[in-house]
Amino acid sequence: MGLFNFLTQEIAIDLGTANTLIIHNDKVVVDEPSIVAVDRMTGRVIAVGKQAMQMHGKTHENIKTIRPLKDGVIADFHAAEHMIRGMIKMINPGKRLFQPSLKMVICIPSGITEVEKRAVRDSAEHAGGKEVYLIHEPMAAAI
Repeated sequence: MGLFNFLTQEIAIDLGTANTLIIHNDKVVVDEPSIVAVDRMTGRVIAVGKQAMQMHGKTHENIKTIRPLKDGVIADFHAAEHMIRGMIKMINPGKRLFQPSLKMVICIPSGITEVEKRAVRDSAEHAGGKEVYLIHEPMAAAI
């Protein structure tokens, strides 16, 4: 137990086509649909997860909903980055003086290409991950 352990947060992320799970301290803290609502005019992300799912098909024509993952692989890099960032904020919703550095373990499909691996790693790093480790889903299921 180090002196500065509160400065680091360890999380595991399962990026699924339908739902994304985030595990922190051996508990599932986020179980949200993998969907993002974006304003067509500005390109700004309006909602992530359940809020975006509620907007799906029921909102103004200037708001579109995007599923950033197709077949377990990132299809829309920008939307996936915002989705990961928004779901990480759901772990600790309160305001903090500073954000802890994140160690992430992310599950990826076993048939993924090197380019797709790089897209997952880059989107996790842009979302705030200092250390990002990728693990294949069959290996994670075995553990």
